[in-house]
Amino acid sequence: MMKDHAKQDASAIALNQQIIPWAQQLNKTESPIWVVDQHTGMTSSDMRDGLHTNDAGDTKMANVFYPALLAAFGAVKADKEKALL
Repeated sequence: MMKDHAKQDASAIALNQQIIPWAQQLNKTESPIWVVDQHTGMTSSDMRDGLHTNDAGDTKMANVFYPALLAAFGAVKADKEKALL
């Protein structure tokens, strides 16, 4: 979300729609790609200057990223444990 919100929002949505198929194409067991949607749910009130998040935006991002990070770590841990069997 940038200063020209409507134009930048449309650009972000278009780019985000391309990320998942790209990640699915390149994703490999030995080198997984994790996609986290940091755009959905963000509003202009979450931005301090139209580009960078404020405290509320930081919290929203952490609330989305942290569970995904835990899931990624859990998957890696499970893979390593499986390899030890």
